[in-house]
Amino acid sequence: MIEAKLFSEIFEEFEKAETKADKMAVLRKYWHPKLQEFLEYAFNPNIHFDVEPPKTWRHAIEPAGLNVTYLDLEVSKLYRFIKNHPHRPVELATDEAKKTKLLKVVLESLHPSESELLLKLIKKNLGIKGLTVKLIQDTIAGK
Repeated sequence: MIEAKLFSEIFEEFEKAETKADKMAVLRKYWHPKLQEFLEYAFNPNIHFDVEPPKTWRHAIEPAGLNVTYLDLEVSKLYRFIKNHPHRPVELATDEAKKTKLLKVVLESLHPSESELLLKLIKKNLGIKGLTVKLIQDTIAGK
């Protein structure tokens, strides 16, 4: 059975991997549809987030693994913050304050490392050393 890890923990392990092969091995070890969806949001140039992050929020104090929610559970709901997504409710497309408030609730429910990762995703800059489209494609292709 694969050990459950937060996305932030997976990417921390990924960054510690020294070679391309080691980095690919980390991705393969934890690969699942939610991670793939997260990476699609991060690297697909046709996906644009249009939510303004809240200026402040309360960071969750629960230890990793005991949070209200996790990024792998929230990733399927991120369409609420994607410009022109066909499933996004109309009120979120037109009400910036409501969208920001919803994002604040999500950020406060995640472990701080995952809330920071979500903000980086929204900015389309994960800042994860060595994580590229080519490496992801090679990992999926089994190269």
